[in-house]
Amino acid sequence: MKKKLTIGAIVAVVVFGLAFWVYWISRSVPALEVLPDLRNVTNNAASETYTKPTIPLEGMEGIASNGKLSLYMDKETMAVAIRDQSGKIWRSNPEKLAEDELANASVKDQMSSQVLISYSNMTGQEATKTSYQDSVLLGQAVAEPIEGGVRVTYTMGKATNAIDALPVSISAERYQMLILDKVGEKYKRYLTVGYKNDSNPDVYVRNDRELTAIKLTKVVEAFKEAGYTPDDLAIDNGSSGVNGDREVFTVPVEYTIQGDQFVAKIASSGIQFPKSFQLTDIALLPYFGAADLQDEGYMFVPDGIGSLIHLNNGKERYENYIQPVYGDDGGTWNGEYDDDPTVEPIRMPVYGLKKQGAAFLAIIDQGEAVASIHAEVSRSKSSYNSVYASFLLVAKEKINLSATTADSSTKSKTIPVFQQRPVYSDFSIRYGFLSDDSADYMGMATYYRNYLQRNQVLTKLEEKADTPFYLEVVGGITKRESLLGVPYQAVIPLTTFDETKSIISTLKQQDVSTLKVRLSGWFNKGVTHGIADHIKIDGVLGGKSGYKDLVSYANDENITLYPDVSFSHLYYDASNGRYTDSKAVVRQVNRLTAWVWERTDWARPLSARLIPHVVSEFLDSYEKYGTTGISLRNMGHMLEGDYRRNNVVDRVQAQKIYEDEFGVIQSQLPDVMVDGGNIYSLPYAKDIVEAPMTNNGYNLTDEAVPFYQLVLHGFVDYTGTALNLVPDADSKRYILNSLEYGSNVYVKWIYADNSEIKDTFFLHLYSVNYEVWLDEAVAAYKTVNEVLKDVRDKPIVNHEKLADNVYRTTYEGGKKITVNYNPFAVKIDGQDIPAQDFYVGGQA
Repeated sequence: MKKKLTIGAIVAVVVFGLAFWVYWISRSVPALEVLPDLRNVTNNAASETYTKPTIPLEGMEGIASNGKLSLYMDKETMAVAIRDQSGKIWRSNPEKLAEDELANASVKDQMSSQVLISYSNMTGQEATKTSYQDSVLLGQAVAEPIEGGVRVTYTMGKATNAIDALPVSISAERYQMLILDKVGEKYKRYLTVGYKNDSNPDVYVRNDRELTAIKLTKVVEAFKEAGYTPDDLAIDNGSSGVNGDREVFTVPVEYTIQGDQFVAKIASSGIQFPKSFQLTDIALLPYFGAADLQDEGYMFVPDGIGSLIHLNNGKERYENYIQPVYGDDGGTWNGEYDDDPTVEPIRMPVYGLKKQGAAFLAIIDQGEAVASIHAEVSRSKSSYNSVYASFLLVAKEKINLSATTADSSTKSKTIPVFQQRPVYSDFSIRYGFLSDDSADYMGMATYYRNYLQRNQVLTKLEEKADTPFYLEVVGGITKRESLLGVPYQAVIPLTTFDETKSIISTLKQQDVSTLKVRLSGWFNKGVTHGIADHIKIDGVLGGKSGYKDLVSYANDENITLYPDVSFSHLYYDASNGRYTDSKAVVRQVNRLTAWVWERTDWARPLSARLIPHVVSEFLDSYEKYGTTGISLRNMGHMLEGDYRRNNVVDRVQAQKIYEDEFGVIQSQLPDVMVDGGNIYSLPYAKDIVEAPMTNNGYNLTDEAVPFYQLVLHGFVDYTGTALNLVPDADSKRYILNSLEYGSNVYVKWIYADNSEIKDTFFLHLYSVNYEVWLDEAVAAYKTVNEVLKDVRDKPIVNHEKLADNVYRTTYEGGKKITVNYNPFAVKIDGQDIPAQDFYVGGQA
């Protein structure tokens, strides 16, 4: 017999349900923690002894020398120069720019400047100012000595007019006491006109309409004679709440020498700009070390793996190179979904220039998350080739407003919107100098590698018998199905946990024993899983017991398992529960919810302020399922700020949050794999998948160089795109790339037939059945492993182009690998190398 629910019971159930719902919602977005303010962060320079340079430099004053570098300055132009250890002089501005016949007056002004700024008024009109014309020539650049160098405060824009010496308003009491009691009768006729208290007898307001010509001169004279001081002016303008609205900007730059590096730093706490003119972008030392028409060499930009732009390459008609460090920020969307999934973002915040037997490498060590790297060749606007960095201080976007009028027509208006506050970070660039045989891209890579080692970003790999074989197994994906006419997202098993063990066993039978297995699509509804603040193992793959058996099996077989997790992105086809768009997803500057392209799919970025909560909740659950590693899908690949009103998390703060969470994860799970490999992830990652393996082929660039790999080899295990998903499935070229770049073999497989992908959002997995690729992948791995296993833990000490499509990589110890990408044989150093083949010489 069924019992009927009483009214009280029903009320109790409802109350309990509401209470649970409130609890569930209340824990959806944790309280906002205080985010780091990354301004005025010390560069951790060692204590040094400085003296005046003993070797003079014509036209400049010696500022500081530390035995390695000497810093000089022209206090008339504020130009600086460095004498490096080889005696080479590096100037902030071209020495002979006045003689440049290709540059017009505006360009010469830029070439004379150390700082260029861009700004916008509240209607969206954009303008620029330069430190030379708008500060130095106005006598508004002030230099003062600091430890190891000099600070220059550039005030750009005409800072003072005669009327600016007068307060906008002043209390009647102060006006009487400070001015009228002292000079009232003498200047009465002018003071009566200059200040009025008609609307409020307690306050005198400056009468700008009447203060012109002789009247203005006399009132200023009266205030001066009365002894009115700048401190008095600050008190009166401050008490009246005056905010300047003139186009005047202050940017302080510190130029110092620290060890073997020249450091240019903008202390952002000293940046000032009026509310009505938002300072959006700052370019720092845009012509440092610029090369002229007679110079030979190249500029280096970290485009994908790396690119060289030959000096004076005749490509002045092409667009200048400009790319943001770490790729586009999903929170500063440009208004169109035009993301190209093939674009390789900048992974390392560096750039450089080589001319003759000298070179510099610039390292952006503060504010890199909002930096962009620029390069321009000679004859585009001047006789100089230059490469430099700029910093985005305040992002700007547009909002389109529309309204229906009385006659039913629609009118629209576009208005600008700005990032609510400037970025909380200083901006700093470190220049290292190279000479002779080290003055090339290999020397730059070695310098940067050593820098990263000193800063504990890189640690040498331990010697192992074999190189790792990287296997990604795709577990479950979602597919739209219906039940009784109601659509839902079903999880389709492509590889169960038992089938994963079967694939691993098959590889071990093929003598592939050093395996690192990335497991994607294992929990919370497949690859595009729900929010990772909890773990529910997908039942169709084998559930909790099947997963634990797989972890146990991997541990027994000495295989590192890396279950893949996305902490920073939410997916449109998965239930994200409490993490709604309005509360959790990144907001763009234009207040819209952000969407980003994640290699193969659209996703919604989760605000960085929530990631610590998600990581903490995940780790609490993760330890229950056995000991294993972890693969972090996006945190080492993409970086997004959150620009919601009153809760801004700028991109530099987001990077710091990511770094902190990497540290938390690594402290509990020492085996960490990342996708992409942005430099900030490397202190914590043992493995990188989907590392860049090419540049982007921009028109301005001339050739690709594997700078990324030259820096990292011997310190981190890495691999590029999966062998079975590279364009044209060209395994020969894949092998040659791996040998030239010191990269490992990586495959992405499923156990099911490829046809299971049909009618899903995962068509990019078009060729992933393991049986189809098993023999080819094993053969590729054995070839690569045989060549690279004894140099896996050794740095690359040289990389060179020997002929068209022929390259040689030399490892520490002397082993040399020469690869021939040509469809024909070549003879190198007396050795015949067949078409699309390689030759190994030397000893490891």
